[in-house]
Amino acid sequence: MRNGLILLVGIFFLAGCKLADLRTDAINGQSPNRDEKAVDLLKKTIAAQNLEMLKKAESYTMESRDNWRGMMAMMNPFPKDDKRLEFRFRPMSFDGQMQYLETKKKDNIYGIQSLNYYKIEDGEEAVFKDSKKMEFAIAAVQYLFELSLRMIDAPILKYAGTKEVEGVAYDLVFATWESITPNKTYDQYLLFIHPETSYLAFASYTIRSMYMPAPKSMYGSIRYEDMITSEDGIKYASTLYVQINKLKSKKKWAHKMNFKDLKLNQFDQQLLYPNDEIEFLGDTKSVSDK
Repeated sequence: MRNGLILLVGIFFLAGCKLADLRTDAINGQSPNRDEKAVDLLKKTIAAQNLEMLKKAESYTMESRDNWRGMMAMMNPFPKDDKRLEFRFRPMSFDGQMQYLETKKKDNIYGIQSLNYYKIEDGEEAVFKDSKKMEFAIAAVQYLFELSLRMIDAPILKYAGTKEVEGVAYDLVFATWESITPNKTYDQYLLFIHPETSYLAFASYTIRSMYMPAPKSMYGSIRYEDMITSEDGIKYASTLYVQINKLKSKKKWAHKMNFKDLKLNQFDQQLLYPNDEIEFLGDTKSVSDK
């Protein structure tokens, strides 16, 4: 395992240090930072998937499986791989928990409160610890699941043209903070909106802040597949295929997340706040803002 990790880091180092840049040639730098067409496309996505209901909820839960494969399995930040677990989140925040449903230590709870990691064992008090990988990972699951909602208020939201994927021409929306040109602090996102359903189909995203050494030129892509509808009428992808760098076929995934049984307001939101002294962070510009 140690030799494999060294090899992985070596590959990343050789990949170069140039910042990943998701801008397309269609982006008009002279137009307003928040293009009307880009805003309208995301509003249609949120309406089509009934995501406002998710945003207005006090909390939500969903069952999941999180699976890493190949060399990328060494990057898995979670204690277990490909096991049933439950996520609990407050929408539009960095406050959430995960709990395994079928392991010997299934009473253990792993959580973040305003991006501060803690662990609850056997019903005892939460113990806050330094764990960059868990802070990053739990927050990333929620952020990618809520991506359309998170991006709608981005200060830089540009229409980025169209791109054909597997015979369909998707509308592209580019989102970032601070500057259109890449910067070391804030991530860029490129969202692929289906021209007929208005669903979010794919996305690419930079990784400016990472829990292990990685080249700044590396970015991720994600396929939102197998749309299902919750009991509250929220439409969401039940399978997320996460890929390294550019979008590929669904068979070429490095990390796969499955979701089901999305339910709203199933627990007291205060369970996500074991430490009263930590200031509520809310929805920041990016995970790296911490």
